[in-house]
Amino acid sequence: MDGVLKKMPQIQSIHPKSFPYESVKRVQGYAEIGAHYSIYLVDESKTDAGSVDWLFFPRNEAELAAVVDEMHTRKVTITVAGSRTGLVGGCVPAGGALISMEHFDQVLSIYYEDTAEEWRVRLQANVSLKALQDALKFKRFPFIESNPDPAQLEALQRFKAQTNTYYYPPDPTEMSASIGGTTATNASGARTFHYGPTRAWVRAIRVLLMNGEILEIPRGKYFASERGEFEIQDSQGQITSIKIPTYSMPATKNAAGFYSAPGMDLIDLFIGSEGVLGIITEVEVALVKQQGKLSMVQFLSSDEQAMQLTVALRSNPALSLDFLEFYSVNALALLRARQAEEYVQVGVPQIPASAGAALFFELSIDPRLGGVDLSALQSTLNSVGADANDSWVAYEARELERLKAFRHLLPETVNGIIAARKKEHNGLHKLGTDLSVPDEHLFDMWQLYQQECSASGLEWLAFGHIGNNHLHINILPRNEQEVDAGLELYARFARKAVEFGGSVSAEHGIGKLKRKFFALMFTEAQIEEMREVKRALDPFWLLNPGNLFEERDI
Repeated sequence: MDGVLKKMPQIQSIHPKSFPYESVKRVQGYAEIGAHYSIYLVDESKTDAGSVDWLFFPRNEAELAAVVDEMHTRKVTITVAGSRTGLVGGCVPAGGALISMEHFDQVLSIYYEDTAEEWRVRLQANVSLKALQDALKFKRFPFIESNPDPAQLEALQRFKAQTNTYYYPPDPTEMSASIGGTTATNASGARTFHYGPTRAWVRAIRVLLMNGEILEIPRGKYFASERGEFEIQDSQGQITSIKIPTYSMPATKNAAGFYSAPGMDLIDLFIGSEGVLGIITEVEVALVKQQGKLSMVQFLSSDEQAMQLTVALRSNPALSLDFLEFYSVNALALLRARQAEEYVQVGVPQIPASAGAALFFELSIDPRLGGVDLSALQSTLNSVGADANDSWVAYEARELERLKAFRHLLPETVNGIIAARKKEHNGLHKLGTDLSVPDEHLFDMWQLYQQECSASGLEWLAFGHIGNNHLHINILPRNEQEVDAGLELYARFARKAVEFGGSVSAEHGIGKLKRKFFALMFTEAQIEEMREVKRALDPFWLLNPGNLFEERDI
């Protein structure tokens, strides 16, 4: 039947009472958690620590299902945590139970998909992006090799025999993030400019629902009916109907709200749903062949020239950039100041004193050609008055790593400044926008950022994914009053981004911290459509409470 997903039989569960003590630990409140467990109450958003009544460490799907079943019976809320690298408070618990997925950390299989002509790898949810890339780079897969299956060992040997190196294209900045977390948030990063977000590379997921059953969802198998519905049949024959929302997604980089489109694939409903519809336990992703890279930091005279070069680079069909990043004049000034204080520790070349802005980009090169034709790039630079001599260029591995360090230097510097100021003003925190707009509104949005920030008297700088019109405007408050002023600015920016057809969250999701901006992007009726999807799969509103929706939305 069109739009019907028949689920596999319910997995064999383990009753919580039969768990070994070290697998499940009950914790009564924050005060008794102690140093070892306190890390489970925070994430990289640096918001106030949460609290829990139960803390679970399931080792497999059976134990996970048993925990969910027990909490469901008791009507206890569940917060799911992976590597806790999120920036919107998504895994910060507010009582109830917290489930850590840390034991779901194995690369399960690798194989070649003949029809798609691509290598794919299947992972448990808490495999980090770094662990995945290292496994692919060094071709080391201990779990696969220690659990011999003839077909899988044959596929592994075939992979190892490849002369090429393969990698997973999405490039979120934080490589310690987990594959489950990045799938749940449809995470993206610099290389989203060329490769798209996480969604574009996920080929299958495995999801535990709140009724204790598992969905195995391959891409391209289950689609919404003409009525815009999915029907999920459980192992007892009961059918749950899910009506997808009717709104259209913004025509820009976006990580806000449930995905919706006519005839959509079921897998896309769970990708980017921020864990409120089910718990992702496994993810299968596609890989691409590693190519030679040329990275370039092009210094420019002004922020305005950087905007002009951005449009020119995007418009040249002869250029295919992996990423396109921006550094404003005040961002470079901050980095120069740090270099003056600790040049050796910074580890990147000296930023020219004359640089008024910079673009950092990368393109693939073919070393077999014996050289690189950069004429298209040169003509594009010339078209806006830029000089290729005012640049850093790298194509060897060591130099590429140095430029990668430059890419991460600015957020590290900003975080250090905020941490130091927070010692004097406990309520102080960084304010960084995560807004995106369609191409035609890049200049409009940048003009608004410049005018409002300059007029405010706040310390600020801009950097980020300009290729996707997704700039991080970082406001560095010096006291609590400036935090409030910065939040007012952020709200004005968010309203204008939505007015331009953009997103209030281009890559970090909504979580708990951006719910007030969520209502700027979606109408009350549209949010209610999302709530109905949530209620269909989690009728008691127990899973990851507070993410996307206010708890009063029950």
